[in-house]
Amino acid sequence: MTEIELVGNALCLDFANTVNTRPATRRDWLATPEQALAWARAAGHPIDDRAGLDRALPRGRELRETVFRVFSPLAGGDQPTRGDLDAVVTSHAEGVRHGRLDDDGDRFRLTWGAPRTAQVLLWEVAASAVDLLTRGPLDRLGECPSCGWLFLDTSRNHRRRWCSMATCGSRDKARRYYVTHTSPTA
Repeated sequence: MTEIELVGNALCLDFANTVNTRPATRRDWLATPEQALAWARAAGHPIDDRAGLDRALPRGRELRETVFRVFSPLAGGDQPTRGDLDAVVTSHAEGVRHGRLDDDGDRFRLTWGAPRTAQVLLWEVAASAVDLLTRGPLDRLGECPSCGWLFLDTSRNHRRRWCSMATCGSRDKARRYYVTHTSPTA
């Protein structure tokens, strides 16, 4: 199984990155229940109760694409559509209706209790998206030019260009090196 990469620095961005279809399909972590369970576990949001997982997957894929359509334009300095913003708010509002506030020591957190279902994960993704949209920093959003993955730039100098230096960054540097250090043969 391919290694799960979590490079977004926000749950909602990592969730948007569960598919490598931009520009060509390579991997979809929400294609099967087993893949979704593996991704959720790796992301630190395990699904304990499989009940409803099959029904939640299409909603999860829909939320994933909505989150991408919200943050991709923002990463490029544009605005998302009102419809996509409203869809995120609707998903978040549904989660708030089913959640509760629990004391986390220095603040309260919105939680959903046990068991952890796929629907709880979707509510957490929507909450993460609303949190990022309302608290930012939106000026640090980026979109990898190689694979299209979204990320929040938390680097010290705020000049991150790729989803991961180990994958897309390395490939891009190797490509540029090849172009500048090879001469055309006659």
